[in-house]
Amino acid sequence: MLNGVSRFINLSNNYNVMMSVALLKRIVEEQREEVNSARIKPRQIFKEVEKAMELKEVTVLSGVRRAGKTYIMYHLARKFDGVYVNFEDERLMQFDLSDFDKLYNLSGRKPLLLDEVHNVKGWEKFVRRVHNKTKVVVSGSNSQLLSSEYATVLTGRTITFDVFPLTYSEFLEFKEVSPSIHSFERYMDLGGFPRIVETERQEFIREYFNMIIYKDVLPRFSIKYGEFLKDLAVYLLSNIGKPFTYRSLTKVVGIKHEMTVKEYIKHLESSYLLYTIQKYHPSFRIREAAPKKVYAVDSAFAKIGIPDISLRSRLLENIVYIHLMQQFGRENVFYSVKEHEVDFLITKNLKPKIAFNVSYSITDSKTLKREIKGLLELRKGIRRYLITLYPLDFDLPEEIEHIPAVDFLSNAQSIEQK
Repeated sequence: MLNGVSRFINLSNNYNVMMSVALLKRIVEEQREEVNSARIKPRQIFKEVEKAMELKEVTVLSGVRRAGKTYIMYHLARKFDGVYVNFEDERLMQFDLSDFDKLYNLSGRKPLLLDEVHNVKGWEKFVRRVHNKTKVVVSGSNSQLLSSEYATVLTGRTITFDVFPLTYSEFLEFKEVSPSIHSFERYMDLGGFPRIVETERQEFIREYFNMIIYKDVLPRFSIKYGEFLKDLAVYLLSNIGKPFTYRSLTKVVGIKHEMTVKEYIKHLESSYLLYTIQKYHPSFRIREAAPKKVYAVDSAFAKIGIPDISLRSRLLENIVYIHLMQQFGRENVFYSVKEHEVDFLITKNLKPKIAFNVSYSITDSKTLKREIKGLLELRKGIRRYLITLYPLDFDLPEEIEHIPAVDFLSNAQSIEQK
C-alpha cells in the first residue's frame, strides 16, 4: 500500500511540473507583446548579427549583464519574425529539456531567440538537434553559458558576438547629443549601460556589480569565501590601469595563495566584469610572469570602491582600452614599459605597430614630457599617438600625433591596423 501511495505522489509531482502547451503558448504571446512594444534604439552591432541570421550556425550573444543583449534579441525577433522566449520568466521555472519540443512545434520553424537559456539544464542538446532546421539565437554571459556543456556540444556550430555596454558614439545617439567635451564628460560619469544612460541613475551600477558577483560568479564556480572574491573585484576596479602581481594582491585582500588570486581573476573575466592585459614581450613565458593591468568592462564600475584623485584620467584610459580592444582584438592590445610606460601597444602577429598614451589634460610641460617619453623610446616604424580629452596647447615631436579623445571615440577619427 505504501509503495502505491509513493508511486501516486511521484506521478502527481511529475504532472505538476509538466509545462502545458497552453501555458507555454500564453507566455510566448505575452512576451511577443513586450517585444513589439519595446522602444529599441539602434546599436552598432545590429548589422553584424543580422548577417548572422542567414547562417545555420547558432548565434550566441555573450556579454556582461545589462549590456543590451535582450534588446538585440527584441530587434532580431521583430526584423525576422522570430519567437522570443525569456527564461528568467518565473512561469518557466519548471521548463525542462523535454519542453523544448513543445516550443519548437509552437514556433512553426520560425527563428528561436532563447534569452537566458542557460537556466534550462541541457538546452545545448536541443539546440544542436534543431539548428539545421531553424535559426537559433541564445544569450548569456560567458560564465553563465559555461555552466552548461555548450562549448563542447556545440563546438564548430556557433558564431559568437560579444555585447558591450554603449560606446561613446552609441551614447551620443541614445542621448541625442553631439560630440563634445561636455557630452564626453557625461559619458565618463554615467558609463555605457543602457538603463543607466536612459535614467541617469548611477546607483544602479552597484546593483549590477552585486548581480555579477552573486548570480554569475559565485554559483558557477562554487566559491566558498565569496567576500574575498568580492573584495578582490572591488580593489581591482578601484585601481584600473595600475600594474599588479598575483603576489601583491594576496597581501591586499587577504587571500593566502597566488593561484587562488589568479583563479578568482579568471572567474571575474569570464563574467565580463573586467579584463587583464599583459606587459608586451615576444616571449609568452616572460609576458605571463610580468605584472599585469586591469580594466573594467564599463568605466562606471571603477566607482564601486574608493578611487584616488587620479580617477578621471584613468576613466579615460579605461574607455580608450575598451575601444581599442573592440577595434583591434583583445589579443593584440598590451601595455609597454622600457624606462617609461606606454599605456597601449597594438600588435599584429605579436609585432608592435601602434602605440597610444592617454591623458585627461596636459597643462604644463612637465606633464607633457612624462606622457611622451615612453612613446619616444619605441623603435622606428611604430605609429605613436597621444590622446587627450582637453585641447593640447603644446607642440609635439614630429614622431607623435595628437588625437582629441572626442574625435577618436566618436569614430570621427579612426586608426587602421597595417
